[in-house]
Amino acid sequence: MGYDRCLRRTNTQNQKHIRAVAVRTEFIVITQHAKLQMRKRGIGINEVYDVLRCGSIVRQPETNLGKGSLECRMERYVGGRDCAVVVAISDEYPELLVVTVMEIGN
Repeated sequence: MGYDRCLRRTNTQNQKHIRAVAVRTEFIVITQHAKLQMRKRGIGINEVYDVLRCGSIVRQPETNLGKGSLECRMERYVGGRDCAVVVAISDEYPELLVVTVMEIGN
């Protein structure tokens, strides 16, 4: 996987890309780790979808050299709490790979 084009985009452009892709749930792939964190933290799949579709990139994305992707942290107040979803994007694959899910501030 490569992420050169993703790196050249601004946070706003990557945010817009993630929101657009997340409209179709078949393009959202959730890792086992993320599923475990969702269960542990009581965060449902609809909350994850909402964060991806309406959330914002607040922090600077980080590159994952081992995976060849750019990891963006989308944040949003949903379900009565602040949640964050870390999603990996790349130039070659249209899917969003949900790396982890967390509640912010706890």
